Amino acid sequence: MRHLFISLLFLIILLVFQITAFSWSSHGVFTFLVVTSIDGFDYSKLVEISEYSYSESRNYKAGRYITHDLVQKGEKKIDREDDVLQETDIEIVPDLVLSDGKIPVWMIFLVYSSLPDNGMDFVEDNFLASLFLGETQANRHGYFKVSFFEYFEGDKSFLHFLRMSKNAFNKGDMYWGYRFLAYALHYLEDLMQPYHVRPGTVPEMLTYLFDGRMKTFLRNAHFAYDDYMTFLLYFSKHKYAFRELVKSTKPLILPVSDDQLIYEAIVYSYTSFFAIHEEIKKAFGTILSERRVRIEDFQKAEEEGKLDNLYKLTKKLVSALTSLAKGIIITTVPIPK
Repeated sequence: MRHLFISLLFLIILLVFQITAFSWSSHGVFTFLVVTSIDGFDYSKLVEISEYSYSESRNYKAGRYITHDLVQKGEKKIDREDDVLQETDIEIVPDLVLSDGKIPVWMIFLVYSSLPDNGMDFVEDNFLASLFLGETQANRHGYFKVSFFEYFEGDKSFLHFLRMSKNAFNKGDMYWGYRFLAYALHYLEDLMQPYHVRPGTVPEMLTYLFDGRMKTFLRNAHFAYDDYMTFLLYFSKHKYAFRELVKSTKPLILPVSDDQLIYEAIVYSYTSFFAIHEEIKKAFGTILSERRVRIEDFQKAEEEGKLDNLYKLTKKLVSALTSLAKGIIITTVPIPK
């Protein structure tokens, strides 16, 4: 009976995750804030853009795993009017022409920490995930554990690119060292979005099997917390305080292996889910069963005080995420001799 329940729960998780495999909004800007607020970290340093010359064990969606530099090719534009970027003293090259084939470190993180959401992971190496989910990036951006069984490989995605980053740095390839590290931070950020490690409560997931409205509800709850990051960074009355929280948070260097580090991050995210999910439901109620939460919904809820507890919970979660991210950057990037 226990094995039957675990199998059923696994199937439900697969089905639910099929419609909730999204990510924190504003990966690039958030990571930019993290990188540019580490004491002593030279984020303005120019590094030479190098050719991709690596062999990887992972498969990617054909044509989506980009290895050229998007800024150099003119395919990525940096928004010089961005509210967050304007707060810094960084001089953004007006015409985005990179001098002498070099790119500043901060730009690598700003551009490439969001790249894993470009569709490159729309390929499934996991047979069961492929069978039930089809073509999706869910397997590589989430993580679930039921009893002794682990499903999805978000942790492996993080570890893969962290290893690639360290290998590149060891070779003296600073460009790909930073770029792979930006990819790794993307997966860390995903896994510390609680809906990536828990799509709903057990009653909600069981209801999902019999009530189609639960599909819309869980999808929109996940979307709401994704978009809450963008709201906090750009539209909230707390936006300046929230940005300062990210900038002022100190690095945390855990004396554990990389495998244990990402597992601890996942556990922290998982335990944060229940309180956050409850606040999302309280704040937006029936909207979640009807449509995606909009910026004006966030603004109205904030004015009415409905986001107060969610903000407190999110500050705690983001503080933990930021401290881990800063610690990973410090311990991965070589110290100049």
